[in-house]
Amino acid sequence: MNSLSHREKNTLITGTVLAAVFLFFQFVFLPLLDKKKDLERILLVEKQSFAQIKTLEKQYRNTTQNLDMQRKILETRATDFTLFSFLDFQAEKSGVKSHIDYMRPLSVDLEDGPYAIAKIKLKLKAIYLNNLTEFIRRVETSENGIHTVSLSLSPAGREKNLLDAAMEFQTLITKESN
Repeated sequence: MNSLSHREKNTLITGTVLAAVFLFFQFVFLPLLDKKKDLERILLVEKQSFAQIKTLEKQYRNTTQNLDMQRKILETRATDFTLFSFLDFQAEKSGVKSHIDYMRPLSVDLEDGPYAIAKIKLKLKAIYLNNLTEFIRRVETSENGIHTVSLSLSPAGREKNLLDAAMEFQTLITKESN
């Protein structure tokens, strides 16, 4: 090293420093950047998974609350309750029974459980809107857990104020009462 000129020593030192910097970047800095990118990607995926878990937890809580509410409705409901007779009674009380064209019952068993869904398709002919809304209000606000699934309205012939209404109602029932 002593036999080298000052210029050669500087060139050798500069080359050594550049080689050390290159090796540092190649084997330390760049792998750390790649690892950081990988960790950021993993963190993003985990955050999305966590958000999805929170959403599923909220849905589960809502479902269990709804199930508890439905169980309470089933427990307080009369043992001889049928959706058909309930809708018939409400139609009579709201003054639309004479307008019933048909009532078609249908029940659907739910897999792996003690429950079924009772459905009724109901068609009312030539009915006033206020009578229809009173009937639906009575059904929906009862404490029997009955829901309007579909409602289709059309004008009843040439009468301006009269409607034909096709509706579908459903409620949860126990399979024994089915």
